[in-house]
Formats: sequence, C-alpha cells, structure tokens
Amino acid sequence: MSEHSTDDPARTLRERGARYVVDTRGQTLAVLLTIEEYEHYLDLLDDEADSQDAELATRLAEAAARPRGGERQSFRDYLRQREASRADEIQG
Repeated sequence: MSEHSTDDPARTLRERGARYVVDTRGQTLAVLLTIEEYEHYLDLLDDEADSQDAELATRLAEAAARPRGGERQSFRDYLRQREASRADEIQG
C-alpha cells in the first residue's frame, strides 16, 4: 500500500477527523481523544480517587466545620497537632 493511497486508514482518519475506531462489523471499539480531552480524563480519575480517600474526606470535613471568623490556627500549631495525632496512630 503506497503512502498516498486512498485506502490508507491513518490518512483517512486524519482527513475526516474520525473520533471512533470500529471493527469490520461497524461495532465501536475505541474512542479517539485529543491530548486535552485525555488530560481532562486523567484529572477526573484523580478526582474520583481523591473522593474515595477517607483521610482526605476527614480533613475536608474538619476544614469545613471550622468557624470562618476569628483567629486561624498557626501552621506551627497545626504541625504539632498533626504530629501528636500521628504518634497516637503509630503507638495504637
């Protein structure tokens, strides 16, 4: 098959901008994605994994429950609190 043949599948896909790959019976086998669509898909997978993370859900719930006004906890105090809670996990 020559490079410029009209039967060249790669050329046909490029020319028509086809988004689907089908078998000989016309059944869809795959969907072609642009790089941007693929990156978005990977982001969605990361978001789904994060939504299943119990520790992250707990931290988000704690952050949402904290009062918006008033004095914020210093980063140093947060680290001390985190070290203490992790020490309990290790010993328990």
